[in-house]
Amino acid sequence: MNETDNSKDLTSEDRSTESRVLLEASNAATRRRLLKGVAPVVLTLASRPVLAWHCKSPSAWGSEQLNPNTSLAANQGHASYVDETWTISNWKTNTERQNLGKPWFKLGYTEKNWRKVTLRMLQGRGITIPSGVDLDIKAYEFLGSGTTFQKTVVVAQLNGLLLPAVTKCISRAELQEMATGRYNPPYLSVTWYENDILLYLDANWIVKP
Repeated sequence: MNETDNSKDLTSEDRSTESRVLLEASNAATRRRLLKGVAPVVLTLASRPVLAWHCKSPSAWGSEQLNPNTSLAANQGHASYVDETWTISNWKTNTERQNLGKPWFKLGYTEKNWRKVTLRMLQGRGITIPSGVDLDIKAYEFLGSGTTFQKTVVVAQLNGLLLPAVTKCISRAELQEMATGRYNPPYLSVTWYENDILLYLDANWIVKP
């Protein structure tokens, strides 16, 4: 091996080491936020998956945040899907998502009546509505005026109702529990509140703005 090759190998190793250090620092910061209960409302990811979205179960993802040195760091419990999920904006305006079509039409409504759907009607279809919300408000209006948490947990349930891939990561019953603002991930001795729930749903592509 000549001197040039050694230089290339060293550069590659340095880059790998630097990337690993940055990743470990990021994970440590996330764990500190979760443990202190002050996780940010929305986690902004540096990049989006290419032709796929990725998710982990709440217990797998939560365990990794608390201890990134477990086998979960090697993506155990990780699922990838070709289709994406509808965003809050998609549901608000009934716009298409790659490979998915328009969400309100998929839910069984038409161009003439999707704007007439109320939260009370969604409640009748098994969607848990957060407390303090007017059940008679039109759903699309609510998706423009509700809080980030309220909108996110409702859309998470709507995505779970229509997209089988979502329920391979988290059950509809768990999504309903999250809508109450308090959730206990299986196998973890922790309680998630609104900010923790939002962090999970965003980081695992269940709901995006």
